[in-house]
Amino acid sequence: MIAKMFGAAFAFWVMTSASAVHAEWHEASSDHFLVIADQNEADVREFTERLERFHSAMASIMGRNEAAPSPSNRVTIYVVRSGRDVRKLAGDKSGFLQGFYQPRAGGSVAFTSRVEGDGKDVSQTEQTLLHEYAHHVMHGASEWATPRWLSEGFAEFFSTARFERDGGVGLGLPARHRAMELLYAKDVPIEALLDSKAYEQSRTKAYDEFYGRSWLLYHYLQLSGKRPGQLMAYRTELANGASEIDAATKVFGDLKALDKELGAYFNRPKMNYVPIDSNRLKVGTITVRKLRTAEAAMMPIILESKRGVNDETGKALLPRAQAVAVQYPADPSVLAALAEAEHDAGNFAAAVTAADKALAVSPTLVNAHVQKIYALSRIATDADDAEAAWKTVRKAVTALNKVEPDHPIPLIYCYRSLQGSGKEISELAAHGLERALQLAPYDQGVRWQVVQQLVDEEAYGAAYRTLMPLANDPHNRGEDNPAIALLADIKQKWETKAAAEKATVAAPTAKAATK
Repeated sequence: MIAKMFGAAFAFWVMTSASAVHAEWHEASSDHFLVIADQNEADVREFTERLERFHSAMASIMGRNEAAPSPSNRVTIYVVRSGRDVRKLAGDKSGFLQGFYQPRAGGSVAFTSRVEGDGKDVSQTEQTLLHEYAHHVMHGASEWATPRWLSEGFAEFFSTARFERDGGVGLGLPARHRAMELLYAKDVPIEALLDSKAYEQSRTKAYDEFYGRSWLLYHYLQLSGKRPGQLMAYRTELANGASEIDAATKVFGDLKALDKELGAYFNRPKMNYVPIDSNRLKVGTITVRKLRTAEAAMMPIILESKRGVNDETGKALLPRAQAVAVQYPADPSVLAALAEAEHDAGNFAAAVTAADKALAVSPTLVNAHVQKIYALSRIATDADDAEAAWKTVRKAVTALNKVEPDHPIPLIYCYRSLQGSGKEISELAAHGLERALQLAPYDQGVRWQVVQQLVDEEAYGAAYRTLMPLANDPHNRGEDNPAIALLADIKQKWETKAAAEKATVAAPTAKAATK
């Protein structure tokens, strides 16, 4: 099918006005999302359904038919009243930010202002969220490093979704919000677009067309029909270790010719998109509940905690959490949030106490288990009897693992507890850490730890492949990226080991030949 290209262009970010009426907090739970929103029940349900339709449409295009993730491996989306609230949480002073996303093992979160999702076309606020969720899906679908243009082009391609009234979804519609950027922003040469390092070296403070060009190139390779198979071949070259520019020139050929084709493609009056019928989409069950009064009272603290705090802001947040807990001393969610605030303020014993109180009321409350593990681990780090302290951590780890076997935090902290107590890393713990990375491939801390374990095992090939996304991170191309030096060291050890093994095999053969 065909969509008209660029009509009236508009900016990527827009301001949204907050409703004068304060809606009640609701929580919607679905296969891939947990949405906690300051909106009424009908709006929260409709928004969550659109998200599930979007996820299913992406999965359809990408050929993925995976089972729903474990509850804590879903993305939690906090919907606040306005863009101003989002910017306050993010510490952003631009005046334009409407949403942001933070990937982390067992707790990936997104923050967005209210989304009005009753039309076919997405609002700019919703588009921002879909862009970030596309990043989340891409990072979960591939363990290989992704050049920045490809990452952003992929996310832009999917962010322009259209939700049809018959339940279908259209993907890859023209990025009208990039029209002005592509027409008037500072040019990005094709060589710089395809080479993250070259782009960073030539980048200025002037706003450029990087996002628009990334979308245009991805759309062209995916839907124009002019270069079939090249996008896959390009990614294969990257996976086999080629540099960004070498992969591009090998697969795309003359980059100037590609640049000329992109210019002509941009000027076309119409572009293809991908319509997906409703019968191909799976939404699943969506349950919505109104938050208890106690939970709603704690929500401002929860938002700041989940956004992340430092030593100073954590200590400032704690009295507010304690004040709510005084009002609602028996609510398990309030107590779990208090445990998190106590932990963030450095009061680890108090955090354990609050978590235990929450678990006494609600034994399966995941956040209470997680906060207990975090706090006990901090206590164990400085304990006089490290072995006993880390044994206590492992008991907490086992408790959460029984509640949710595929939660990555128990897998990570089982491994760390053995490290901390000086015990030998068991095969089960090592496999558990690798499983945690499978569940949360976007968590860089877990990836680092898996690499170190593989190096200790002298599994240099696996270590090299696991480290590549960090060494080739397009957002960290500087010489101070420690993954680059480590990757070179691993490669050398890998080659040395291979040479030694080859020599060992060859030696008996040579000896036999002299008899």
